[in-house]
Amino acid sequence: MKINHFVACALLAPCALAAQAHAFDVVEAGQPVVTGEPSRVGPPWNHRSTMNIPGTQTDIAFGGYVKLDAFYDFDYDLGTSTDPYAVMNPGNRTDGRTSFTAYESRLNFRTHTATDYGRLTTYFEGHFVPDGKFGLRHAYGELNGFLAGQTWSNFMSFVGGTRTLALGDPKGYAFERQAQLRYTQPVGEGSFSVALENPTTVIARNDASVADGESQLPDLTLRYEYKRLFAISGIARQLSTNNITNTLDDDVTGYGVQAQFNLPFNASTSLRGSATYGEGIGNYMGNPGNIGHRNAPDVYVQGNSLETIETQAFGLSLNHYWTDSWFSSVGVSRLEQDLPAAYGNHFETLDYGFANVIWDVTERMSVGLEYQHADIEQVNGVSNDASRFQASATFQF
Repeated sequence: MKINHFVACALLAPCALAAQAHAFDVVEAGQPVVTGEPSRVGPPWNHRSTMNIPGTQTDIAFGGYVKLDAFYDFDYDLGTSTDPYAVMNPGNRTDGRTSFTAYESRLNFRTHTATDYGRLTTYFEGHFVPDGKFGLRHAYGELNGFLAGQTWSNFMSFVGGTRTLALGDPKGYAFERQAQLRYTQPVGEGSFSVALENPTTVIARNDASVADGESQLPDLTLRYEYKRLFAISGIARQLSTNNITNTLDDDVTGYGVQAQFNLPFNASTSLRGSATYGEGIGNYMGNPGNIGHRNAPDVYVQGNSLETIETQAFGLSLNHYWTDSWFSSVGVSRLEQDLPAAYGNHFETLDYGFANVIWDVTERMSVGLEYQHADIEQVNGVSNDASRFQASATFQF
């Protein structure tokens, strides 16, 4: 009987752990689980419970969600996570297409450990976008304001972002995950952070035969954020090429600034926005790694030298809670880059708009509908647009 009871308790973790005190209090709802990231998928923002590893000062927690996305594309197939750049590929044209996917479903794991130097946190998360294979999103450790690993770039902020069904912020917002070293220091009711981030020099695809990107120095990013109401950030970069692997050897300096705000009108309505300007920052503008399409490069080749690409962007959204469980957001954004006429098949302006309604059925389940519209004008004057309806159901655990 005692053996059976022991086996049952071993299989049912709560029985074995019930007498164990947690090293830390259970994280309250509404507190971000990833540094600087309140989830845009909806409540809860984090894990609701943790378990202590017996005999240690470490709490562990598993989390994530299952998400089904159903799309109807009117003009172009925009992919598994609404990629406006798909409008530039004639092969994506459609007379109307329905598609379902669960690729955005996500798994994460977190630990908190009490140490003589303070709380040590580790975090790991992955999902299955874009092709169904499990891919890394976040993997980092943090202690006393020092962070090392991969997570959101310090150049970006979520202060001016909004809740959408489409994965990621709309184009027009800085949006990138980077391997980095970061230090964050509280300053009054805000915080200041500085980071050295993984550098990548993305060269316009027309120049792929004459130049290979190379980075000799890490990217330097700075950010000040105040009470999730205002944020300003900056970036400095060295962008270079390597004549050992190709014919061009040159380097230029890139830089950028971004400001975001959250303006509450009352307890249920807010206006949020973002504005970005820079040269050589295309890799940070919602185009992670520029894999394949390289639509927002950092530099292009002019004769025997590199030239940075000027980038301007903004986003604006109106957000409203109709009740505690019904939410809507409507927004517009623009991403613009300045390239010479010789780069005619690159985009010049990308305009994006959306409107949604989301019902939080429970604290762990939400459903919603969203309309999305993308309009791209290329440097050569060609202009195309596409519309999509998205319906989603999210089950958090």
